[in-house]
Amino acid sequence: MRGKIDIPPTIKEFMDLYVQDYYPELNKNIFSGAPSFSNETDMYKWITDTINNSDVVDSNRLVCASTPYKSDRNDSTHQAVDLGLYPTKFKPINEGDGEYNRRVNWSRIDLSIECKVDPTDQDPFDESADDLLPIAADRKKALGQILTYVENVFMHQHRTLHYMILFLGHYARIVRFDHSGVYSTTKFNYKTHGAILTTFLYRYSARDAAQRGHDPTATRLELRDPLVAQMRKLGQEEKKANPDDHVQRMFNASLDNAWPWYKLEVHVQRKSGEPEPPRGRLRSHQPPRITRSFVVGKPHFDAGGVVGRGTRGYVAVEVDAGGQLVGPFVYLKDAWRVDHDGIEQEGCVLEELNHHKVPFVPTLVCHGDLKGQVTESQDAWAKRKVKNPQVKRTFKKHQHYRLVVAEVGKPLEEFGSGFKLVSAVFCCLLAHQAAYEKAGIIHRDISSGNILLYQGANGVWMGLLNDWELSKRVDSPAARQPDRTGTWQFMSARALNNPDKEILVEDEIEAFFHVLLFHAVRFLPHSIHPDRVPKFLEDYFDSCVTFDGEYRCGSAKSMAMEGGFISITTYNLTPTTLKFVQRNDMNTAHILDELISRLLCSFKEVYAEENAPGQPSRPVPAHEDVNAFWSALGQMSNVEADAPPVTPPKPTKVRSRGKSRAPKASRRRGQRKVAPAHSDQGPAPISLREHRPVIALFREFMTRATEWPTDDKGEDLRVKYVKAEDTVGLAPNRSRKHTLDNAQPAPSTSKRSRI
Repeated sequence: MRGKIDIPPTIKEFMDLYVQDYYPELNKNIFSGAPSFSNETDMYKWITDTINNSDVVDSNRLVCASTPYKSDRNDSTHQAVDLGLYPTKFKPINEGDGEYNRRVNWSRIDLSIECKVDPTDQDPFDESADDLLPIAADRKKALGQILTYVENVFMHQHRTLHYMILFLGHYARIVRFDHSGVYSTTKFNYKTHGAILTTFLYRYSARDAAQRGHDPTATRLELRDPLVAQMRKLGQEEKKANPDDHVQRMFNASLDNAWPWYKLEVHVQRKSGEPEPPRGRLRSHQPPRITRSFVVGKPHFDAGGVVGRGTRGYVAVEVDAGGQLVGPFVYLKDAWRVDHDGIEQEGCVLEELNHHKVPFVPTLVCHGDLKGQVTESQDAWAKRKVKNPQVKRTFKKHQHYRLVVAEVGKPLEEFGSGFKLVSAVFCCLLAHQAAYEKAGIIHRDISSGNILLYQGANGVWMGLLNDWELSKRVDSPAARQPDRTGTWQFMSARALNNPDKEILVEDEIEAFFHVLLFHAVRFLPHSIHPDRVPKFLEDYFDSCVTFDGEYRCGSAKSMAMEGGFISITTYNLTPTTLKFVQRNDMNTAHILDELISRLLCSFKEVYAEENAPGQPSRPVPAHEDVNAFWSALGQMSNVEADAPPVTPPKPTKVRSRGKSRAPKASRRRGQRKVAPAHSDQGPAPISLREHRPVIALFREFMTRATEWPTDDKGEDLRVKYVKAEDTVGLAPNRSRKHTLDNAQPAPSTSKRSRI
């Protein structure tokens, strides 16, 4: 959250920014009679009764309910905010004796209220610090708690913003959250200045749902809605469908009765060259906006977090004008994209890629910004005119945006074998090369979550290079954001060590390598002790060092790139390097080990150069014919969107030789003996300045299909650990797609301390 929090110097400034409207300011103070509180229980009981017994909040619309003990059944964090305002007809049900045994409902809560007895030691904001972030453990814990609460609201609802009231003893704060940042009032005594809080509650409850932060383009589907019945019927198609139909299974999994279902609007933006719709008499200045609607259940993917893009992905079905579900399953992406000069809408990028027939990328269906849904925190900060140069904020303007594509992929971690993992990465390398050379576009966010497995019409699984929202045109000026662009775990070491570095082809190729390594270490056999794999993954992919107050690349990744090998002495307690081996013979190398070694020695050559590489000139478009390569293998005849590639030849299962004394010459190349940890004989490096050499290297290994074992994938050795992010933490056991706005990791913390 560094640089994402601000506190205006006066409460009036906060009120004028966000809650100044035609509702009058109240002079009365309903909180003036607050007693001395010895514990939080006394606080939430008194506050609940005070709000509900007043005429400040319209009880026909909203009601205050206490929910301190029982978490939402649908919440993996098991957190429960003390109080909240709820729509009156959806007030949480009493689940025990007394008024205060209600269960929090993150999908219905309208405004959150949290109580702390200590006004100082439990205050989540430190107004004496330049960045307003607390240092004391209890205060950091309090900040982590409220961020978790808001994250749950954003996760279970479609919100443009969310308000929270913090009661800190006899003091209070009003806090506003949107995807740009967090704005809080200064701390004030509500016994003596409670008219401020009374006025806020009065104005808040008088506003309509959209003004209170509910997304008007998202309609919650209640149980009796006809669309719900249609969705259930469509979900029953699983009995008739192919059991291997992953898209049908994903849609069925989204029909979770404990999760809210929605109808989402997409305000369609016309494609390039598409004629403008005819203008009517009453709207002569603006063409009519086309709106398409899609129904969704539980999100298939949720990036989590409070500040940032907040990306969610759904398997969706379109709704026609008559309210009927039509067409095939599609994938709908809901995100708050960074609205910054030089950053194009992802749909526009996909339109360009589709036009140039770039293979292995999503096919655009429709996309568009949601009118009027733009964050405001960045504008509030701009108006502050802060004179202190030490006070730095990185509030970004975020625009709510939806994108629909035809392909519904599944995570790369569901690959079937090492050969199929390498094949998926190879497909995405081809996509990256074609986008760069044919369309002049570079991706800039190669990561595990952005490479999907997609099954074509003929049943073949291939890699799909997804999420082009951070891409840029090669020949355009660098589209710079206020801080790093990318996903920390997979960014190149040079990019991590140089926050202002422009992302080049060699950085992207290195990111592909890190994605390959990440999945190989998790699922394929190697020389790291299984119990130490989680620690290795944390050290290599998540760790960092600090230099001059800035986060830099962790030592494990840096040493691998500079040394040309990956030391695992720390994890095995013996001097050795990482080696990939056969599952039934630790002394025989897996063919992947040779590929990894070739790539590592090539990175060593790159990092050994005296000066950092400059911007290479854009190569002459000479993209190698993808069809020719696949056809040579007898694997495909066409890579057009309507004719996906056929399956690569099935690798022959490599039988274990046990203790065979067969001479070395009789061994397959993929079963070479593991080289000593410090062998002087190394593989020949290749150039990583352009795509061709690395694609040729992957081609070489894929043509050796019979050397790849078919049963080399094992269980996932990564434990479900959570690493807190500087942008905000993720809920335990949640998908870890870390596309960071700040790309600044932070030390690991408990689930209640998520800073």
